[in-house]
Amino acid sequence: MKRFLVGLLVLTLFLSGCGSKTSEDSSSKLQTIQTSNTAKNNSDSIGAPHINQYVPQLITYNGNHISAWVNQFLFVENGDLKESYNNDKSYIKLSYVKDNTIKTIDLTSYALKYDLFNGIDYITASASGKYIVLEFSSDVPISIIVDTYTSKSSILWYDESKKESMMRISFNPNNDEEFAFLPSAEINGLNGSHSLKHYEIKTHKINTVGEISEKDISMQNSMIQWGKNTISVISLDKSKVFNFTY
Repeated sequence: MKRFLVGLLVLTLFLSGCGSKTSEDSSSKLQTIQTSNTAKNNSDSIGAPHINQYVPQLITYNGNHISAWVNQFLFVENGDLKESYNNDKSYIKLSYVKDNTIKTIDLTSYALKYDLFNGIDYITASASGKYIVLEFSSDVPISIIVDTYTSKSSILWYDESKKESMMRISFNPNNDEEFAFLPSAEINGLNGSHSLKHYEIKTHKINTVGEISEKDISMQNSMIQWGKNTISVISLDKSKVFNFTY
C-alpha cells in the first residue's frame, strides 16, 4: 500500500504539468518544465519586489530508476534575488523518491549566496539514481550534485577561485561515478574554443576529451550524449554534432 501511495503521488505531480513544455535531456530521459501562468506582482514598477515569472516553477525528471522534481518560487528586486517579500519566502526544493519514500532537500541557500535569481532550468541523474545534478541558469551556470544515498549536496566546481562550475552534465549510462561536462566559462586559445571534459567523482580526476570552436556552437544551447565509444556535443536543434572518442 505504501509503494502504491508513493507512486500515485509522484504520478499526480507529473500529470500536474498539463500544458507545459516537454524536452529530452542528453540521456533521453523525460524532463518537463512548467512555468507559472499567474502573475502575483501587484506593482507596475520593475524595480519593486516581484516574482520572477521567467523561472519554471516545476521541473520534473523521470529516469529508469529515479523520479525527481524541483519546485521553485523566487522574488527579485532590481535584478537581485530577495530572500522574502510580504511574509512569503523564496525557495528552491528538490524532491525525489528513494526506497519508496519521498525525500526533499532545500537548495535555496545556493541561490541566495550566489544571487542565482533565474533558478534551476536543467536536471539530470545517473543511471541508477545515485546522483542527481541540477543546473542553475545564469550567465555563468552553477551545477549542484546531490547524493541520494546521503541527501548531501555540493557545488560541482571546475575552478572555484573563478567561480566557474561544470555545466550540461551527462552521466555515463554504464557508470554512476563518471560524467562528461563543459566548463561554464573557460575559453581556450586566441580564436576561442570550449573543452569537453570527463570527470570521475571518486577521484576528482578531470580529463579533456576534445575541443570545439566557440563560433561553432553555443555551450548553453547544447547537450552531451554518450555513445558506445564516443561522447558527442550536440546543438539543441540537433543541426550540429561533434563526436569525440574516449
